[in-house]
Amino acid sequence: MKQARHSRTSAPRVFAAVASLAILGAIAGCTMVGDSLTGVRLKADGPTSCVKDCNDLYKGLYDQEQKLHDTNIEACQALEQPDKTTCLEAEAARHNAAKETLSADKVECQNTCHRQGSGSAG
Repeated sequence: MKQARHSRTSAPRVFAAVASLAILGAIAGCTMVGDSLTGVRLKADGPTSCVKDCNDLYKGLYDQEQKLHDTNIEACQALEQPDKTTCLEAEAARHNAAKETLSADKVECQNTCHRQGSGSAG
């Protein structure tokens, strides 16, 4: 009995959309509020703790991205040729772009910590 043929784009697109929403939510969570807004320091230990928070956040996001990538690879493997090859290539490109975005966002999060810790406006 032949199994129903999966669309080569539906599963990876759904996973990519979910991952994008998770990444955007995490980035929004990394936005820091300046000390001058409340007059109270957010963290007594300054940028060192902030950088650790950024590192921890992005490690979690990277782990989620890796799990998503593994799931997408499994979905691609279930396809027949040439859809399988096309799906795997698209997933590799999506995964690499996601990792680059995560890396850049991590650096920006860390830079935000340093700008706040130095007392400068940016």
